[in-house]
Amino acid sequence: MSRSLFLSLLAISLLTIFAQLAPVHPFLEWDRQAIASGQWWRILTGNITHTNWPHLAMNLAGLAILTQLFRFHLTTARLVTILFALSIIVGLSLFFTELDRYAGLSGILHGLFIWGTWQDIRQHRSGGKLLLAAGFVKVGWDIVTGGSAETASLIEASIAVEAHLAGALGGLALAYTFDKIQSHRSVSQH
Repeated sequence: MSRSLFLSLLAISLLTIFAQLAPVHPFLEWDRQAIASGQWWRILTGNITHTNWPHLAMNLAGLAILTQLFRFHLTTARLVTILFALSIIVGLSLFFTELDRYAGLSGILHGLFIWGTWQDIRQHRSGGKLLLAAGFVKVGWDIVTGGSAETASLIEASIAVEAHLAGALGGLALAYTFDKIQSHRSVSQH
């Protein structure tokens, strides 16, 4: 992992830790009523809040693993762009669910995973197709079962499987969009 990618991951981690602090957390979590009353920033910031410290640690570990796994496809700017876009996608998608509150990075993590596997496929890396299929099987399993009971117990909340689906579909849409932009640039340069 490059130094700049590591530093951006560190900055994102510090931001999520700050968002977990008691005086700050209530003003940042995704809350349907608060957003409807004009607190629009929660669409983004709900993704960096967590239900508890183990939830935060688990999601930051996932972010570090995915960043390392897909480091060949990521720059600092690309990582920040993807996370920002997925925050908007997940945050807005939650309005189409019955959720009143949401906290967690897991929707974004699912999106980053799907985006990264698409990049692996594009670059003919072995296992890309299998990982993409596994990502969608996992999301499907979450939807059918409601997610892992052990994880729900650890984070002291129900698993927001709707966020996982929104993130995965958002990751696929971003991957497709990146492909189109890159194809357009290639054509324009010739």
